[in-house]
Amino acid sequence: MLEEKNLITNDGIRIAYYDTEESKQPILAVPGIGSTAILWEEVAKLFASDYRFIVIDPRNQGRSQRTFKGQRISRHAADLEELITKLNLKNIIAIGNSMGAANIWAYVSLFGYNRLQAIIDLDQPPKMIRDSSWEYGFKDLTWQNYPDYLKINFGNGNFTHINDEMFKKAKADSGKFRYFAEENFLCRIEHAMQDWRDVLIDLKIPMLVLAGQNSPFFDYHFAFAMEKLNQMISAKIIKNCGHLIQAEQTLSMYKEVMNFLKRI
Repeated sequence: MLEEKNLITNDGIRIAYYDTEESKQPILAVPGIGSTAILWEEVAKLFASDYRFIVIDPRNQGRSQRTFKGQRISRHAADLEELITKLNLKNIIAIGNSMGAANIWAYVSLFGYNRLQAIIDLDQPPKMIRDSSWEYGFKDLTWQNYPDYLKINFGNGNFTHINDEMFKKAKADSGKFRYFAEENFLCRIEHAMQDWRDVLIDLKIPMLVLAGQNSPFFDYHFAFAMEKLNQMISAKIIKNCGHLIQAEQTLSMYKEVMNFLKRI
């Protein structure tokens, strides 16, 4: 259902994206670091009757080009801006899983809200490093073990079963289009260093935070802490779910997002 297309960025990198090309309000989905657009296929099917669904493979991921260039969140945000401009998207519902949410927050900080209606954050707190100001970090990451701790292979983060057909496609694609974590390490350490609370405190559009109750990466209580940052932020917990909410609990995610969109 999702048709693969390509964008060539202003720094010469080929970015793959998928687009239902419906003349409806757009949903723009952004996978997390090391992940792939394929894991959004089932979600896309659910939203297709009401929305145009677009999902990007960030640079160095999925079917997008591998490159040493742009291993920073601001460049990922610029890639989103180039895609949004190319497709002339307006009134966007932006959904990001893991670092995908950070890419959206970076987009907001750099390019503003004019083209966005709402944001959905899938299992990503605004701060990854635990310290005296924030207790809900990434596993045991602190300033004392940063960045070496991030060299560990933490796995893909899922807790429950993923759709067999979708998982098979993602596995086959990963064999053809390998992701090299060590070659994208600079992006990981920059992602982990960021603190997006200043952006969220000033957020001008509604945001829904969905946290996986069984995420191996984050304590789901971070979602309630985010609610306290801004009255525009609301939080829900997805049961029997790890980090890959869009792939593990597709229907639950869809229902929560639709309820949120009806409220706003």
